[in-house]
Amino acid sequence: MGKSSNLLSRYVIKEFTKNFLVAFLFFFSIFFVNTILLLVQKILLKNISIPVMVEMVLLYMPQFLVYTFPFATLTASSMVLGDMASSNELLAIRSLGISSLRIYSPLVIASIIITILTFLTADVLQPYTSVIYRDKLAVLMAEMPTLEIESNGVNSVGNIILSNGQAEGNEIEDLLLISKGEGRYNEAVSSQLGSMNILDKENFVYSLDLTSPSLLLTDSSSGFTHAYAEAESGRIFLDFSSQVPTLTSTSPVNLSSRDLVKTIEERNKANESSKASWLEEMEKNYMKISNVISSISKGTATREESKETLEMATLSASYLGDPPTNIYGQYYKSELGKKFALSIACFVLTLITLPLSNLRVKHGKLTGFAISIVIAVAYWYMLFGAQLMIFNITSSPYLLILSPDIIIATIAFILLFIFRKAR
Repeated sequence: MGKSSNLLSRYVIKEFTKNFLVAFLFFFSIFFVNTILLLVQKILLKNISIPVMVEMVLLYMPQFLVYTFPFATLTASSMVLGDMASSNELLAIRSLGISSLRIYSPLVIASIIITILTFLTADVLQPYTSVIYRDKLAVLMAEMPTLEIESNGVNSVGNIILSNGQAEGNEIEDLLLISKGEGRYNEAVSSQLGSMNILDKENFVYSLDLTSPSLLLTDSSSGFTHAYAEAESGRIFLDFSSQVPTLTSTSPVNLSSRDLVKTIEERNKANESSKASWLEEMEKNYMKISNVISSISKGTATREESKETLEMATLSASYLGDPPTNIYGQYYKSELGKKFALSIACFVLTLITLPLSNLRVKHGKLTGFAISIVIAVAYWYMLFGAQLMIFNITSSPYLLILSPDIIIATIAFILLFIFRKAR
């Protein structure tokens, strides 16, 4: 029995590994197309070498590996059990008196190993690579022009449109720069010759020195000319800091669990201090209102004085509004919870596939794959919905973020119990 059990475990692990690699490549390709290619397009990495591009992609990969591992584990387990069920292998194994636990245990052990790997990816590899990625991207953005100037071309960045003639290096001929301001007026600047130079590499601020520029200011509402001016020379400052991708900053998703816990404690202290100040101000207002009511009852204050004091106290209370909420704290807590939720998902999503061994299905691998896709989509939407709800609750969001895992685990145990009783 020992040799047959070991042989069965090796067989299940072998099949799981093959299917896991296939599923991993499938989900990896999906996240690669939807994340990496959009990232490349957003930061306009058009003039960099292939080795640098590959390096940037490799540094960004841990961002979506934490999603790839759970879904690949789910799919691999579904395909293995579906295939064994459709070929009657499970029926033959049980007929030999071998318990289902002998079949389940290799899959569960594999899922636990991948759970640990997922957590290490989210808590160690992702924060580490995000720092390197952010630094390299900042250097890369500073070394290359924010506007990719080509001869006889038109470029658009944010609310700025630049049309130009011949361009060589930082020298630009026959340029026309149109800028739509935040206020009422739009600007159009034309010049026969201009020179673009970077002033601040960290904040991506450029200067555009112009020869014989002309400035046209128009009213955006009516389209009529508001002002027109000419000069022998001029300089325009272009601030492209808002165009740098937000991924270059350290967001909570790129922090380790230790850093998240530290930040959450700081946010909680700041929120407690804000609440204490809010309560103190509200108490002052209530005291003023109480004193006015007491003065009116004693007849020691005139109606005009009482009315003015009441209005000021009421206005001050309404200005303070509701107690301050720890919005950023909720956000950081949800990201901390998500690290554990996605890691545990490798184990939980494997549990939900175990009842497949009790079903007789045709085209086992295909059926298992289809079922895994449905479960993966359901889990994704539950996790996404939980993240959207964290700002609508005042309690800790940890349980909410873990709710998809809890729901799926509960369903898995119920199904296993039902099928066990049916046998």
